[in-house]
Amino acid sequence: MLRLFSALLAVLTLGAAAAPLDRPWNHDVIYFALTDRFLDGDPANDVPAGSDPALYDAAQRDINRYHGGDLRGLEIAIAAGYFDRLGVTALWITPPVRNVWNSAFDLGGGKCGYHGYWAQDFLDIDPHLTSARSLDGRTAYADSRDGRMQHYRDFVALAHAHGIRVIQDVVCNHVGPVFYYDENHNGHDDGQAEWIPPYQRDGFHEGATWADHPQWNQRRVAPDGPQTVLGKKIATTGVLAQLDSYGRKGMSPGSLGASDGEEVMCDFFSLRDVWTDPAGAHFDALVNEFVEIYAFYLETVGVDGLRIDTVKHVHRGFWDAFTARLRARLGPEKARRTLLFGEIYSGNPQTVGRYTFREDAAQNKTPCLDSVLNFQCCDATREWLRYKDGGFHAATALEKMLRDTGPESAAFNPTPGLDGLPARRKLVNFVENHDGLNRFRVAGISAAQNTLADALLLTLEGIPCLYYGTEVALEDADGQIGKDGETGRRTLWPRGTDAAKMIAAAGNSALVPFVKLHRELPALSEGRAATLWVDGAGGSEDDGIFCIARFLEKGGVIDTAQTVIVVGNANGARAAETRVKDHAMPLATGGKALLAKGQTLQCVNAAAGEAAPVVTWRDGKPEAVLTVPALGCRIYKVVNAR
Repeated sequence: MLRLFSALLAVLTLGAAAAPLDRPWNHDVIYFALTDRFLDGDPANDVPAGSDPALYDAAQRDINRYHGGDLRGLEIAIAAGYFDRLGVTALWITPPVRNVWNSAFDLGGGKCGYHGYWAQDFLDIDPHLTSARSLDGRTAYADSRDGRMQHYRDFVALAHAHGIRVIQDVVCNHVGPVFYYDENHNGHDDGQAEWIPPYQRDGFHEGATWADHPQWNQRRVAPDGPQTVLGKKIATTGVLAQLDSYGRKGMSPGSLGASDGEEVMCDFFSLRDVWTDPAGAHFDALVNEFVEIYAFYLETVGVDGLRIDTVKHVHRGFWDAFTARLRARLGPEKARRTLLFGEIYSGNPQTVGRYTFREDAAQNKTPCLDSVLNFQCCDATREWLRYKDGGFHAATALEKMLRDTGPESAAFNPTPGLDGLPARRKLVNFVENHDGLNRFRVAGISAAQNTLADALLLTLEGIPCLYYGTEVALEDADGQIGKDGETGRRTLWPRGTDAAKMIAAAGNSALVPFVKLHRELPALSEGRAATLWVDGAGGSEDDGIFCIARFLEKGGVIDTAQTVIVVGNANGARAAETRVKDHAMPLATGGKALLAKGQTLQCVNAAAGEAAPVVTWRDGKPEAVLTVPALGCRIYKVVNAR
């Protein structure tokens, strides 16, 4: 497979220079890759030495087993220009640290840790992901902690050489299934009952015992003391290798949706909850341990940002301490360039936004997290667009989302971070992910609907995040609207995929024009957003239109020459326009016109034969009739009228 890429590498990387990585994060386009499901670039690591071969599915079909995707697969894509062609500027990868490889005792049967969220050793890279030699074959990587970490560092350096930032997914809430509850004190685990005992609000389960299943890498947590990795001395203490650093309260099946405090104290299935209570005996040691670990990845390995998992399941005081100490450790210049954004599984802006404030915000207005994943954006986009047979719903939820995340909203910390941007301008917008929400495109959802959803992401205020496979409208035929599941965790590029097919798919993706416009039109990365038109879903004149303006404003004055109008049509049956009867869409927000006399609109992505925009003036104010094809998205910029 590497030979297939060699001819392309010489051409596509000619003249390639490292792009500056010190750019505002809201200028980036993030691509979220579930590493095991992107591309198996090195089959030699599919079954690491000593691991259980039954955990690997060579057919790449069983979503509960390893498929073989690795760092080499991502490196091949980077070097071949795959992400360059897509216009992607940041790669968010699932946690690369050494994981527990199997959990045999969860409800519903065994699953594998291919996704990376079951940490066993926080300062080692999982051998499923690393190779014995570098991409060019010149450097040998030892089968050791240092060898695997060197491969990871080289991967980050390769991404940087292509102007691509790397965001590492990290977990502070829990570790993998590393110990069981020896409730009967017989010295060995007795199956499911001792792996997922019921939640115990008062006290904790006695008898916690480290597991020892080497073939599943199911063992005591590491690091267990100070480490030296890549020549760097890391002052870890081994607090994570102590059983009393964990809550040991057992499993609460409803904890993902809970908000009564239980969600921060319990295990989730057989994952072991780190005890992050500020009143806990090991609180400071745990905070400092995670700062040591993740500062190493930021400073020595060179990753650019951290996506922080399961934020709401951790005591809020922990995040205040962790973010403050990590930034202090990095220093102001490195901290300014580092993005810390978290996952709070909620569509309520107040719920997610409170993690951008410190608990003592009345006295200390410094941001806690820089940003959060915008679940409200995901929910609202699906509410508007994710219907079978060309159906659609009113985009009122999207309109509300723009209000809730706008400059007048109190949900997000308005205090700028070290980069000068407040949290709301760095919200990470998405419409699908690897968790229960899963793929946007499931049974009955078309590729055109998928593209329209992504086009909206690329034109909203904030940072757009594309889920791997969306560039080819990867379909989860087993997924269902309104039903959570993990069936969308499919392999994107099956083993042996021809290089030319990958590169052609990237170049021909329907998303590329929208990514290009995000980069070329300043209003799409820097401008404010305002809703201009929202159709309903029932009336004869309600055609599925959702229209926003993106505009630059300084000192209360709109730079009309930079105005961009974005119009999406969720109606799969027919074209729609921004007009009802004699009423056309006003081109104004907050009483301020978005166009000046002598200016008009020009569609920058119209197909041949489409109706041109019609801009008229009524009582000295501009109005527009914009016609958009079924399931289309059209973008208009300002030009001088002839």
